[in-house]
Amino acid sequence: MQRAILTFFNVKCTVNKFKQYNKNEIPAKLVNFDHFQILRAIGKGSFGKVCIVQKKDTKKMFAMKYMNKLMCIKKDSVWNVYREIEILTSLEHPFLVNLWFTFQDEEDMFMVVDLLLGGDLRYHIQQEVHFDEYQVRLYVCEIALALDYLQQNNIIHR
Repeated sequence: MQRAILTFFNVKCTVNKFKQYNKNEIPAKLVNFDHFQILRAIGKGSFGKVCIVQKKDTKKMFAMKYMNKLMCIKKDSVWNVYREIEILTSLEHPFLVNLWFTFQDEEDMFMVVDLLLGGDLRYHIQQEVHFDEYQVRLYVCEIALALDYLQQNNIIHR
């Protein structure tokens, strides 16, 4: 735990541990909070929030998840956050939420991921949306391909 706290508070740049750049770009300049315009909040968790953001130079939309470092420490979740970033950094797949940027400031750790509007499968099931056979087959195939990709990368999804 002591090592995790030191990592959270003493490392100004996490580029050696976590990707701070777009996977398709050479990391000529590191990304930080100022590179994004916050458009609106879309969610809140136990120690963080999720907002829709737009990258200022490309106008591309993302979801930005930010977590308060002190809350992560208090809830003994530093290792979980570290593992989430480590795993997402190593993955890229069309049926997964992909991580594109990570960075931090004095108080928060930021993760910029794909923006997926329209709700998740659980939301649509709760809304009692009727899926036709084609849609069911499509979703089952997408889930199977994503799980297969995770298994090939030695990751177990729970």
